Amino acid sequence: MKSTTIVVTAATALASFGPSSVAFQPTSPLSITNHHHHHHHPSSSTTLYEYIPSGFNKQSWAAFKSKEAEAKKAKNLGRMGPKGFQSRSMQSFQEALERGEAEHLLPVFNAKQRIAKGELKKEDIPYMQRG
Repeated sequence: MKSTTIVVTAATALASFGPSSVAFQPTSPLSITNHHHHHHHPSSSTTLYEYIPSGFNKQSWAAFKSKEAEAKKAKNLGRMGPKGFQSRSMQSFQEALERGEAEHLLPVFNAKQRIAKGELKKEDIPYMQRG
């Protein structure tokens, strides 16, 4: 009994899609105009507008933009290259250890209490432990 109901329902669904599928077809064949020329010309009806903020006219906005561009050039933001920070090499760290200029940053026990007593300064605690 159920199989006949499914078949009838499926047939009804397919029949309902039949006439509506015409809506997805073009009503007329696409017309190709100017098929002798292979390059495209922009349409003369297209007009492009520039955004000009309120309070500016076209000339004052152009002057403002050029002034901003000059100020940006003067800063020379790319002078340091893509990296402003370079990590220290292991060799330079080892040489500084040997000279006594650097030391290993080991965790400090009871750091907060020792700072409170005045035994240590906050700078003496490794940066990862300062919190």
